[in-house]
Amino acid sequence: MILLIVIRADASQSIGSGHIMRCLTLAERLRVHGAEVSFVCRDLIGNLSEYIRSQGFEVHLLPWDEAFAALKRPKQEWLKIMWKSDAEQTMGVLKRYGRTIDWLIVDHYGIGHHWQSFLRGMVANIMVIDDLANRQHDCDILLDQNYYHNAEDRYLGLIPMGCALFLGPQYLLLRDEFYKARKDMKIRTGEVSYILVFYGGADTTNETEKCLLGLSDFNGSNVEINVVTGQSNPKKERIKKLCSYKSNMYYHCQVSNIAELMNNADLAFGAGGSTMWERCFLGLPSIVTVTAENQIETTQAVSDLGAIWNLGWYEEVSDAVLGKAAKIFLKERSKLVEMQKKALNVVGSRGSSGIDQLVQVIFQKRVEVD
Repeated sequence: MILLIVIRADASQSIGSGHIMRCLTLAERLRVHGAEVSFVCRDLIGNLSEYIRSQGFEVHLLPWDEAFAALKRPKQEWLKIMWKSDAEQTMGVLKRYGRTIDWLIVDHYGIGHHWQSFLRGMVANIMVIDDLANRQHDCDILLDQNYYHNAEDRYLGLIPMGCALFLGPQYLLLRDEFYKARKDMKIRTGEVSYILVFYGGADTTNETEKCLLGLSDFNGSNVEINVVTGQSNPKKERIKKLCSYKSNMYYHCQVSNIAELMNNADLAFGAGGSTMWERCFLGLPSIVTVTAENQIETTQAVSDLGAIWNLGWYEEVSDAVLGKAAKIFLKERSKLVEMQKKALNVVGSRGSSGIDQLVQVIFQKRVEVD
């Protein structure tokens, strides 16, 4: 019987696109090995359901919920207010399959052990993708692809005995385009001819516009600036217009070749989170702004290794600070060369073997259950 896998994850203008994008990467790996994979997502403003469908995966949309929209701090309050309603609605979707789900994969900061335990009877195995380590989980596998100084201890007391842990950048969920790009990875000399500006799909704090203002002194220079936003970015039309005023700025929206753009760049501006790891994987020196609480710890840890330059919390990073940072790196080439080496050291040279190992365990556990 075909391995049946359901992924519960969301995207929106406030949540961003990172959860969905990394789950799509895992879903494609599982599909290549013969699994049937579908998604359960809430119908939020800025959801990526059409994009998921365009990648060939079925999407079950949970209804728009005014109660969720009214939450001021969704991650924290969902755990107390929304989890049971969400679990019941998700259970309704799972029942449509008429058989036990082999794997339920959850990538959601608002979901913890109560939700997972509620659905235990519907599924054979549960996998959690997390990086907060701030709540208990009822799961068989936990994946945290980030680097932390105390990675081995972060989930003590938060997961069941026997849960398989996959921790660290060796388990990065990267699309095939990144492995292809790494084979032809640009060896940077420290000279900056191409700058990439990409703060994630939604960019809820509007760092892109701030960065464009900071780079305004480079208008008409020999430095080409590629600016990328996601479809869920509410400011995308304004950003596109700002780029049109600059002769050396080029705007891109919801691209499928971000690895190519990263590989071509000599310097990047971006947020912490999953895109930080994509840049490190390609040895792209980056100036990073922390835009969410879950980015603070790992961004600082990677910065301590010298693999990125961390400017800190977004409210304290002005356009002037960004412009000054760009000018510093344009003058000091040796810093960029050193950052490239350290970024590559953080992610290692294992290629996709880490994720291949994870996929193998997922299929093995199905065999054990059978």
